[in-house]
Amino acid sequence: MKILMILVLCLFSALTQAKETIPQDVQAFIHNAEDCKHFAGEFDGGLNKARQREIERSVVKYCKRAQSQLKTLSVRYKDDAKISEIIRSNTNDSVISFR
Repeated sequence: MKILMILVLCLFSALTQAKETIPQDVQAFIHNAEDCKHFAGEFDGGLNKARQREIERSVVKYCKRAQSQLKTLSVRYKDDAKISEIIRSNTNDSVISFR
């Protein structure tokens, strides 16, 4: 039981450290890109009009932010291969194809 607790604490510590090494602006991009993808995947013609409008507003909100952040961050971190890879790996089709 003690070993399990130590393993859990080590894992939590490693995850916390990994998140801290990613700049805040990149973390914000990741969050917006994930939400963009989520809401873009929610579109369904069978939904009621109110829900469709809510989803459309969310898509615009998150995809627009993520697309803008992508442009800025790609320039800002172009010389940082590690951060550039994190940005690239979190860029999804919904962000790229938004408007």
